[in-house]
Amino acid sequence: MHPLARNRTFLRLLTGRLVTNAGDSIYYVAALWLVHDLGGSTVYTGIASFLILLPSTLQFLVGPLVDRLQVRTSLVVTQAGQALLIGTIPLAAFYDLLTVELVLVVIPLASLLNQVTYPAQASALPRAVEDEHLSTANSVFNAAHEGVNMTFNAVGGLLVGLAAVGAVGALVIDVGTFALAIVLFAGLTLPARTRREDAPDRTESEAGESLRGQIRAETRSYVAEFKDGVSYLRGTAFLGVIFPQIVISFAMGMLLAVLPAYAALRGGSGLYGILLSGFAAGALVGSIVAARLDTVPYGHFIIAGSGLTAAAWVGAAIAQWTPLIVVCFAIAIAYPGGNRVLFDTLVQTVAPEDLIGRVSSSMATLTNVATPFGSLAGGVVAAAVGPVAILWIAAGANLLVMGYFLARSSIRNLPPVASVTRRDERIENF
Repeated sequence: MHPLARNRTFLRLLTGRLVTNAGDSIYYVAALWLVHDLGGSTVYTGIASFLILLPSTLQFLVGPLVDRLQVRTSLVVTQAGQALLIGTIPLAAFYDLLTVELVLVVIPLASLLNQVTYPAQASALPRAVEDEHLSTANSVFNAAHEGVNMTFNAVGGLLVGLAAVGAVGALVIDVGTFALAIVLFAGLTLPARTRREDAPDRTESEAGESLRGQIRAETRSYVAEFKDGVSYLRGTAFLGVIFPQIVISFAMGMLLAVLPAYAALRGGSGLYGILLSGFAAGALVGSIVAARLDTVPYGHFIIAGSGLTAAAWVGAAIAQWTPLIVVCFAIAIAYPGGNRVLFDTLVQTVAPEDLIGRVSSSMATLTNVATPFGSLAGGVVAAAVGPVAILWIAAGANLLVMGYFLARSSIRNLPPVASVTRRDERIENF
């Protein structure tokens, strides 16, 4: 038996991870579908998607909080806070007071609290397992995350589609997952953090002031590192590849906003959950396949991938048969999932070691910030032209990116990822 299987603290953390993942999946599906039902317009689902995604752009500020708070306390408090927030929706429905505005207020607050959950779990893991088992523990956590997302996105859609449950009933079940997570995390015992020898003793007031100072310092540091990362990117192949990806991220945000309306048009709430599962499955398969494609010229890979994604979105736009729609969605997300693996490998191989973190962070900021704003735009556009048109827009965006890559010989001729070396001139002198 593997030592991790006998490690009760790890098993409690893992079980808590599974429960919180399941709850998050149900919440995302049910909340957006409820907004779709109550608002009756993609404008509202666009706003909801924007509000869910926006707090993730503040993730860099969570670190100082997680480092200061006890892991058990932060996990219990955030789970309890989310349970109370989400519980207001079924309560309002019971008293016939439920409105789309209430849901739109609850969504960003719950999402903001959720930004603490996963960093806190990640912070606990090194204290729960021995160093030699840490990579295995991380692998198990990540596999569990993807597996639960695939399963419970579909489960959430099925629950929402059941007349006896519906979106409000699904959120009641979601509150139950938070309650179970609280029980699991409340019993969590971890070794004390190793304290730096030079760390001064502080009063509670000094600690609070120090935390505020640390957050201010973290913000300044993040901005400075973002600028450093962008400065390095200038004149490299990375910038030539990443800016078109911002267009794709924006289009993906548009798609996320209209998924409930598209699912309602093609098959209902059950299809909505299955499409989200298709996203997760496609990304997972793409990541696995990409690892075997590092000997393919990278320029050819991104051109072919953009074309395949465009074709998949066209297929999803015209398909009427549910299995074909799900396959098209999975294919459409497979290339972005695989490209993330190869592109990250490229950055980690070529960029100076002391800049890798800053370059990766800058690229993540440039691409991720486009997604929530894409959701806002998608909701407004779909209200005028319908949800299917957004799939055509996504196909057009990928074709535009493919054309851009084809037109630039420097990108078209990018070498295989497996052949690049540290400070490779083919990438840096672009």
